[in-house]
Amino acid sequence: MPTDSQVPVLITWDVDPDRWTTLTKRQRSLNLAMDLCEEHSIRSTFFITAQFAHEYSDELRRMLALGQEIGCHGLTHTDEEEYDRMPEDMQRSYIEEATRKLEAVVGSPMLAFRSPRVKMSSHTLGLLAEYGYAADSSVCSQRMDLISSNLINPGWLVAPRRPYHPHRACAFKRGDLPIWEIPISALVLPFISSSLNVLGLRFMKAYFRWLYAESRRTGKPIVYLAHPTEFIWSRGKIRSGLKDLLSEPGLFSPRYIRTHGLLLRALLRRMDGETLFRCSGELFAHMASFPGVTWMTITDYVTHRLHEAS
Repeated sequence: MPTDSQVPVLITWDVDPDRWTTLTKRQRSLNLAMDLCEEHSIRSTFFITAQFAHEYSDELRRMLALGQEIGCHGLTHTDEEEYDRMPEDMQRSYIEEATRKLEAVVGSPMLAFRSPRVKMSSHTLGLLAEYGYAADSSVCSQRMDLISSNLINPGWLVAPRRPYHPHRACAFKRGDLPIWEIPISALVLPFISSSLNVLGLRFMKAYFRWLYAESRRTGKPIVYLAHPTEFIWSRGKIRSGLKDLLSEPGLFSPRYIRTHGLLLRALLRRMDGETLFRCSGELFAHMASFPGVTWMTITDYVTHRLHEAS
């Protein structure tokens, strides 16, 4: 049961390499995300892909000045960085290098991790604990995927809904690893910016009301995932993307689908970036209007809620 009337809401941003667009536009997308955080007094977590962190020196300084948390989003986010099936020695090498690179840029220890394409294993969680991470947020408990990079993940369907210490042999069971798993909010559908784009603002407001009621009842945090570069998408980009998909047969190979899912899902998007930015601001304002809603970073939540409760 919750220990007080607070409802923790954790806004999280996955900063992927997104080499399909220019550096200037990627930097702009990060600033747009920070504009939303600043407007709504949100303290959030930005998960940065380490190999490209040096490209965002000004943006990282602004994040820190605004009190945002910077977490690790893997090393390269390329096809081989699949933490549900990478060899353990390769995982160790990638996590060690990513952690070192980000700590050198940010100047403080890395405490929060989210894997590329939210793929995870118990080996990964054990290594993260070894390297001093306090929390991972890669599991989407009770999310049913059919077209994304995880397709149908049986582990997600049975994973605990509330934060948990993972099992040493299974990332989706409770255990005694000294790291917290903070699940991304889902109930069949994920509570993420892509759902906002596809299903619309009215649906996401109703979805939040359900998650809020659950949090008041159980103490479970509400964890929202977004990608800043979605704010710079255009309908023309979606149309040109369809042409690219149809002209690249390799994108429909079993190997590619296993890694990236069905990219045709991009055609489900209803909003361009400007509209999504506006609707994201309205959704955040809607969240903030509920009694007890408290914006937290991943590490804030672990430190101030989970450790105090235990």
